[in-house]
Amino acid sequence: MPPPARHESNPRPLDSAQYSRCPGLDGLEVMRACWVEHSFAPHMHDFYALSLNCGGRGAFHCRGDLHEAAPGSCNLIAPGELHTGRATSAEGWRYQNLYIEVPQMASLLEGLDWQRSPELRFKSPLVEDPVLSARLARVFECLTQSASLLESESLLLTVLARLTAEHVTAAKAPGEARRESPAVRRARDCLEACCEENVSLPFLAQVAGLSPYHLVRAFHREVGIPPHRYQTVVRVHRARKLLAAGEAIAEVAYRTGFCDQSHLNRCFKKTLGVTPGRYARKPNC
Repeated sequence: MPPPARHESNPRPLDSAQYSRCPGLDGLEVMRACWVEHSFAPHMHDFYALSLNCGGRGAFHCRGDLHEAAPGSCNLIAPGELHTGRATSAEGWRYQNLYIEVPQMASLLEGLDWQRSPELRFKSPLVEDPVLSARLARVFECLTQSASLLESESLLLTVLARLTAEHVTAAKAPGEARRESPAVRRARDCLEACCEENVSLPFLAQVAGLSPYHLVRAFHREVGIPPHRYQTVVRVHRARKLLAAGEAIAEVAYRTGFCDQSHLNRCFKKTLGVTPGRYARKPNC
């Protein structure tokens, strides 16, 4: 007779992530995730990411340092900031993200009578602030349980009020202290303007005005990732916007320069944690 099957009383959690749209709040998404095995390679976003760490523990590199995320802390990542991410505990790393597009952030700041630049930069990518944590928690709860647009917008403004009062810096973030060279800026502009094209390194070097070897070295040094990786990140975020607009996945892969749909799937998941199909099916908050 075979031995009885053993059942784990506390099975190991699995990776999971869910993106949700917020009706009436264009330019805003909620992402809830639990990572156990998945890890994010260095990447950046074209939106603001305000995260509330809810359980387990995680870590991410940003601005040259490793940051340990514990429950109750908040991650504050501005557009263009290079960062990674992985779980550091057996129970995984659970958090909720508020993704705010740049135009939506500018609109919210107008509601605060914000007189400074709408391009926010944060003092630190990880903060311990019970007031901010509580306000973010109320936003997530409201977006999940309430259909009141008035309440959601009001609570969002309380989050922005706390951010601008305590966590925004007028100076450039530490990782941006060294001014980007005009050559690298030209190369970045080129990759963003024609991300769907299979540009060659000699062509990009000609645009930048550097030799191919020096362009790769300068780009990696100043941006944090090599040109080909930057091109992939730009393509993923272009694909994200096309999917949100209702485009078919195969068409999105073609329009953003990926070899095929499977190539888009792999790169999309590495950057955003879910496949394009899951992202496109995101429900309402």
